Amino acid sequence: MHFFKSAATVALLTGAYVVSAETGEKGDAPITENNSDRVVYEAVFSSSNIKSARFNFTGTEDGVGVLIHACFTGVNASQPGPYPYHVHDFLVGPNGNCTATGAHLDPYLRGEVTACDADAPETCQVGDLSGKHGKASLEAAKGTWCTSYVDKYLSLNSDDEAFIGNERSIVFHNVNKTRIGCGNIVLAKEQMSGGGSYPSANATATSTGEPPIATGGATRVGASGLALGAILAIGAMLL
Repeated sequence: MHFFKSAATVALLTGAYVVSAETGEKGDAPITENNSDRVVYEAVFSSSNIKSARFNFTGTEDGVGVLIHACFTGVNASQPGPYPYHVHDFLVGPNGNCTATGAHLDPYLRGEVTACDADAPETCQVGDLSGKHGKASLEAAKGTWCTSYVDKYLSLNSDDEAFIGNERSIVFHNVNKTRIGCGNIVLAKEQMSGGGSYPSANATATSTGEPPIATGGATRVGASGLALGAILAIGAMLL
């Protein structure tokens, strides 16, 4: 049975309307810690509907949450947006099969029936990035759209249920939730304690649109931009 947490109450002349955030069967997602800023994961992909997409995931200075930079270029979708995107449970299938990625990363069993409440991100599915931080705007179809934010509920630690590496992927959706692009999240850099770094993993992947597994909608569009220099650098690589 799901539990419910009241997020806001709006008084109306005819009574009160309550907007609720739905908590997972295993509770709210905890804030993650000890995410090293020496570790970088990335996802790079393109498809017949997306000229280029790039994600960069790294730890923060204080180790709380994961800093994400994302850029999309040349989205050619049948609907004008804005567009949802998420971390999914599994890797991209053979020949870029986005359906093989399964559902959103949801270790606390929150489900997708009730839309994510961006004002209570701990109650959202861990992998619902656009629900928590805003969908990709119309600029993604006109040119390049970039965003940057810290997600406090993702993890770079392999023993954490919210870990995004190795077996996870990013999926980009059309407005009608059809999957129009996807790529695997892979280790790009892990610096050793004595300096230097471990060998980089190969980035992936290409993908094509596939029938969707239903996703939860987002309640607001737009995310605060952080680390503008990093965003511009990613955007330049996509042009």
